[in-house]
Amino acid sequence: MTYLLFALALYALAVGGYLLSYLGKLRRGPFLEALLLGGFIFYCLDFGRIYLQAGKFPVGDPYGIFALLGNMLVMLFLLSVIAYRERVRDLGLPVAIFGFVGTFLGLPAKEVGYKNPFYVYHVLSASLAYAFLMLAGLSSFIKYFMEKKLKAKDPGSFSMPLSLVKKLERFFLNSGFVFLTLTLLFGSLWAKSFLGSHWVDDPKLLLTLGLWIYYAFIVHINLIRGLKPSILSTLSFVGFLLVLLNLALIRHSVYAK
Repeated sequence: MTYLLFALALYALAVGGYLLSYLGKLRRGPFLEALLLGGFIFYCLDFGRIYLQAGKFPVGDPYGIFALLGNMLVMLFLLSVIAYRERVRDLGLPVAIFGFVGTFLGLPAKEVGYKNPFYVYHVLSASLAYAFLMLAGLSSFIKYFMEKKLKAKDPGSFSMPLSLVKKLERFFLNSGFVFLTLTLLFGSLWAKSFLGSHWVDDPKLLLTLGLWIYYAFIVHINLIRGLKPSILSTLSFVGFLLVLLNLALIRHSVYAK
């Protein structure tokens, strides 16, 4: 747990730093991403410690999944910073908040997962899918305010070019759909080996399938015909809310026992 406490402290400092930078009290710089990187490293150290002690995948309950998801968001954001440099730093504050909250929820996590590789692939792909889709929703949210500011001829404090936000929105959406597809595939294979059936009437599984159908519609229509940017952003943000609903309120029946 010591590693998680260090991760929490660094994420908290990152949240405070991003807040001060948005308020103009602190210059935004690489040191904020360094705090996020430090928090992510300490989470990985705790992840590795549990794996070595238990000999199983460290994630086996909702608390562990929230922690993994929050840190996957941080990882994807840091990779985006490497790819696009300072131009994506407007996403830093919500990512730091999700990293802190996810790691905090991971403190009471006690259950570990299974040795079955399909379970590992299922949880990892689900975490990446939700992380990508949440980043897509955040990009859509930022895009809405950027366009509103530009119409009012007031660029505000946003440093990301609007063209980059649109590009990231599409990339995050498409990537999230790919990993959501893998989530269902690996989940089906794990269910077959663990429960004896590829499909079970599980509330979270049903909602995840619903999310897959929802995003399949968005991604395919956008690729074939091209949705209007405003409609794409609205659908993306609604999906973001559905993802949060799925994470916060809907649980696997196996966890409810």
